[in-house]
Amino acid sequence: MDDLVTYFPLLFVAFGVLIILVSIKGIVDGRRFAGRAQRVPGVVSDVRTTFAGQGEHLRARRRPVLTFTTVDGREVTTESRTTSDLGVGNATDVLYDPHDPTRAVPAGDTGGGPGGIVAGLIAVVIGLAFFAGVSGAFAGVGGGGAGDAGSGTSRTSETRCEMQNPDGSVEPMECPPGLFDGE
Repeated sequence: MDDLVTYFPLLFVAFGVLIILVSIKGIVDGRRFAGRAQRVPGVVSDVRTTFAGQGEHLRARRRPVLTFTTVDGREVTTESRTTSDLGVGNATDVLYDPHDPTRAVPAGDTGGGPGGIVAGLIAVVIGLAFFAGVSGAFAGVGGGGAGDAGSGTSRTSETRCEMQNPDGSVEPMECPPGLFDGE
């Protein structure tokens, strides 16, 4: 059980790393898309709002519906793949995939940004801090600590020893003389 408590904060670290990786992928994919996309003038002809969650956790996502004319003269109306605060009637440059013009976004919203990376770093730091605190709090208790060497005693920061009883309880005790000589 102590191992579960000790290593639980590492879930924050793993979650943070996952957030960072997904954010980096979003930034890279957005830049690749912008590199191969065609830029044309367009207009927001509608805004589609979708809701997720319930009650106070309800979140709204607003995706603009873009109307634009491709470089080869086709008129296209499609829902953006990214969310935006653009309102109906706003003129905007549109980036679209020349092979699939329905893949389009407002030019300023190619997706991805540093916010996800920052959130991931915060989760990693919090997880590592809790792990350091929890693993330090349990060092030497329950056997297997670095100072215990299987003898049932362990050393703490005040050079005190503990005895683990057969029932699993731990009692403080005076350290035997000379135990830590030679360290």
